[in-house]
Amino acid sequence: MALIFQITGFKKSGKTTMTNCFVQQLKAQDYTVAVIKHDVHAFAIDHPNTDSYSFRESGADIVALSSSSQHAMMVDQGITLKDMIASLPPTDVILIEGYKEAPFPKIVMVRDAEDIATLETLPAVYKMATLRDNLPANILKVSTQDAQETLCQTIIEEFLQ
Repeated sequence: MALIFQITGFKKSGKTTMTNCFVQQLKAQDYTVAVIKHDVHAFAIDHPNTDSYSFRESGADIVALSSSSQHAMMVDQGITLKDMIASLPPTDVILIEGYKEAPFPKIVMVRDAEDIATLETLPAVYKMATLRDNLPANILKVSTQDAQETLCQTIIEEFLQ
């Protein structure tokens, strides 16, 4: 079964920076990695003036695109995190960016004292971290690439090795 680990926090807190660091560190060690990104806004991955867009506009409930190197499926309905995880192909690690209330071990990225107060009670917090200065000493500062990589390696060693 895959290790599931979260990186969460508010907008512009460094979630994507840390998620990319994890992906790079894991891939360098030959782990297979899936990333699930939660988007609280409605989004569209298709564009007008494409065949796939016209199929959806015509009423198709599901449109699948495939090539020899990748595929995507657009389904006009939401999905729970649990069902999204279950639908993934087998991987060593599943990184989840977002889904603050999910029960998996997580790094919580914070910007300021208000973020700390709001997010410190989330379930399964492994560490709170920041890219910024002037936060309490118990918040891990990961403002350099070396610090980010060290945190990623610590988690890889603790959870996977």
